[in-house]
Amino acid sequence: MLEQLMVVFPVRPLAATDAFRAWGGPYLAAAAFRRGVSGKTWDALSAAFLEHHHDALVFLGPSTISEYLPAYLAAFARRDPALSAMPSFLLGVLTRSGDGTRFDARFAHLSEAQRQAVGRVLVACEQELAGSSQQRDVSEALDSYWRNMDDT
Repeated sequence: MLEQLMVVFPVRPLAATDAFRAWGGPYLAAAAFRRGVSGKTWDALSAAFLEHHHDALVFLGPSTISEYLPAYLAAFARRDPALSAMPSFLLGVLTRSGDGTRFDARFAHLSEAQRQAVGRVLVACEQELAGSSQQRDVSEALDSYWRNMDDT
């Protein structure tokens, strides 16, 4: 499943200059985030770094979410022990709620193959986490949008 992320999300050096431009908001650790990702590829971001910057997910806009989403997804799928708050933030961002306007705008730039890969990773996580509280959160995200992406 993680191999699918490597195929559909390009692995290239990140230039975090514009990471928060679209929905800038008050992400207080933006400078540290930019320094931490600059020149790295998404697959080189450590789970500890992603955990530390779990709240960055909320501020990543439509033009940049695809650059960082696979790193967060991969760390979650591996159930890295460094993770604590990040899975809740990730699943919150991946759950379409309310009128869906912000969600739809954020993920409109993902290709069909990228949306399918996100759905597949979440389905695999749902199965691995069966019976846990996190499984319910994964199921909610899946049911809100990502489930059946292969049917589109």
